Amino acid sequence: MGKWFLSSNLLRQFLSIFYLISLATAQLNLRPKQHVNAAGLGYRFGQSSDNAEDSDHFKLLAADGESLLVGARNAVYNLSLATLNVQHKIDWKPPADQIEECIMKGKTKADCQNYIRVLAVKNSGQVLVCGTHAFSPKCREYTYSNADAKLENTRQFEGQGISPYDPRDNSTALYIPDSGEIYAATVSDFVGNDPLIYRRKLNEGERTGLRTQRDDARVLDAPNFVATFVSKEHVYFWYRERASEAVDNNEERQVYARVARVCSNDRGGPRPASERWTSFLKARLNCSLASPTPFYFNELKAVSDPIPSTNGDHIVYALFSTPDSPVQMSAVCTFSMKRIREEFDHGTFKRQRNTDSLWEAFPRSEMPKPRPGTCVPDSVRLPEATISFVLANPLMHKCINSVNGPLLIEGVDRAQLTQIAVLPQIQSVNGQKFDVIYLGTVDGNVLKVVNTGDNVTVVQTTRIFAHPQPVVNLLTKSQQLVVVSSNEIAAIGVQQCEQQTSCSRCVQLQDPHCAWDVNSGRSDFFHIRFSKGCIR
Repeated sequence: MGKWFLSSNLLRQFLSIFYLISLATAQLNLRPKQHVNAAGLGYRFGQSSDNAEDSDHFKLLAADGESLLVGARNAVYNLSLATLNVQHKIDWKPPADQIEECIMKGKTKADCQNYIRVLAVKNSGQVLVCGTHAFSPKCREYTYSNADAKLENTRQFEGQGISPYDPRDNSTALYIPDSGEIYAATVSDFVGNDPLIYRRKLNEGERTGLRTQRDDARVLDAPNFVATFVSKEHVYFWYRERASEAVDNNEERQVYARVARVCSNDRGGPRPASERWTSFLKARLNCSLASPTPFYFNELKAVSDPIPSTNGDHIVYALFSTPDSPVQMSAVCTFSMKRIREEFDHGTFKRQRNTDSLWEAFPRSEMPKPRPGTCVPDSVRLPEATISFVLANPLMHKCINSVNGPLLIEGVDRAQLTQIAVLPQIQSVNGQKFDVIYLGTVDGNVLKVVNTGDNVTVVQTTRIFAHPQPVVNLLTKSQQLVVVSSNEIAAIGVQQCEQQTSCSRCVQLQDPHCAWDVNSGRSDFFHIRFSKGCIR
């Protein structure tokens, strides 16, 4: 009874917050203008299944020209983007003794397979493939053989710090062809207690690299990594983690969303910091509803690539949620890359003098020079004071606020949002341009949302899979949307214009991909779109 009483109180608290939010914002639970059942439609690969033990754990690793490169259980698939037909396949299963050893350590037979999580195409034409390999990560390099017209395994090496151990772990990896380096954010031990952000050259015989320091909650504390990309001279990492600076009433750390960066030319510090980043900085991401008591969406789930904006800036669309509970909510916020750079370049740092003191801004007068986290020509020559500071105080004092608060909020009676992808600046019939946002859900649907700049419109919700299952990846192309679950991949059109049967309903849909053709008497897909009236 006591447990139910606490649960009821929690429910009433969230419903009260939900009611306040509904009064304060027009972005809550927007109704889709159109419902589409696309289960079984379009092109398909794999098979929808409810059996978690039999999962392929598909992961979209790259879109290379007209191909999709997909990591799966004991295999990599090269799929045609147009049809999802298999063009090539690399098979890589762990040896029997490795699987047996994994099972003896307490893992299931299903987990003790090789789930491919990292793939990169090198300048030399070689392909790097890394997988969980029965909880003992390994990497291989494959070279194309003209004689056999196939990829041949030419080198295998340890994948610790590059691939996760567990296929369910949230991790990211990014290969930079020009430098021949891979950046990875994952864990480097069997039990997952050593998270790291790691860079390594992929030259044969190269074993050293740069990483975040071990066993330091100020740097990384139980992170879930979401995305990685390059912007100018920095590599950015987006994730959520337990926050050292935030403790709730039960003395437990809250989870905060983070953005972190390192300099791409970081060479590490002088010994003994030769294998540590000298430029790692991080900041909190703030997606919240402004009020005397702000309502926060703290858990970052997915981000888009940087989208160019009209003012010369780049915008990142990010997907957030409240903590796991029966009354979970989701939100979409946008962040300015210019604002993020300004905070890292000029903001103050956060510090805690001792475990009993409050967190505070580090006085600028006490900061060493050169400024910690700055990209310098040779980081090995940095003074000890700068190295010590950045290793101990990587957190910025101020958070990065979203641009104008949440664009969209999905409330407690809606499916949790899981993934995001954006088609930027779709031009309308009248010359205006709009970002079109696709949002995957935990039950296998995709929302199509149009950002007009002043407001957002939920154009449609589309059911993708026959069996409800979370959307784990989304990819947008000009005319195609690729939706990935753990067991099935679907490719459908970015629009469903033909659902509308009259000019007025076509216009009311407010889909920038659709307009009414007077000559044919139907709604159609145009390259120049967004009808405010019926067009010829």
